[in-house]
Amino acid sequence: MPLLALDTATALTTVAVVSTAGEVLAEASHLDARRHAEALPRLVREALDVAGVAPGELDLIAVGVGPGPFTGLRVGVVFARATAHALGIPAVGVMTLDAIARRWAQEYAGPFTVVTRSRRVEVAWAAYDAPVHAPVLRVDGPLIQPDPGFPRHGLVIGDVDGVDEVVLPAAADLGRLVLERIAAGEPLPDDRAWPEDAADGSGAPTATILASLVSEGHWLLPPLPLYLRRPDAVPA
Repeated sequence: MPLLALDTATALTTVAVVSTAGEVLAEASHLDARRHAEALPRLVREALDVAGVAPGELDLIAVGVGPGPFTGLRVGVVFARATAHALGIPAVGVMTLDAIARRWAQEYAGPFTVVTRSRRVEVAWAAYDAPVHAPVLRVDGPLIQPDPGFPRHGLVIGDVDGVDEVVLPAAADLGRLVLERIAAGEPLPDDRAWPEDAADGSGAPTATILASLVSEGHWLLPPLPLYLRRPDAVPA
């Protein structure tokens, strides 16, 4: 049965329905950093209608878990978790930067950095190596730093000013990445609590855990947002 993939970790709301064979049955997107909540349900309905798939026929929901701005990121993660709960199916997370890297590495060999806008004047980034005829490797990050100021590891792609190539996330890539990992034998992860990262957005504690997971061949994550920083707002 097909899976529903979605991502709201950037200004782009992107949705796709992907078959278990990796065929993209339908996809839809909307570019507006302030309209994720309004756009997402409509895009999901459109994609399911085009694909000819009823919600009850879905087998899995995959969601981009960031890093990204707090509000937009939460929209996608909450939608995925709530819908999966209502349908009685699993939800799984994928780091948005990893999904972008997967697509880029299909046509590019060498080092590169994926950078996406986080909030205010900050960016989220991760560095990768794409060896010839080998899977892409995440070699540094994810971290959040002021823009400009992030390290440039080879070619720089993403949605911020000054990149070498503008590349936005696509839910279809996220869905295919999930299917590839499941086919490779990677199990769906259990929920876990990420550590409390520093308020400056360095995100080192969480990044260390993510690096150890990749070293063990685990790219799939629980459907929980990766903020990489504490929020400014605190309880009164």
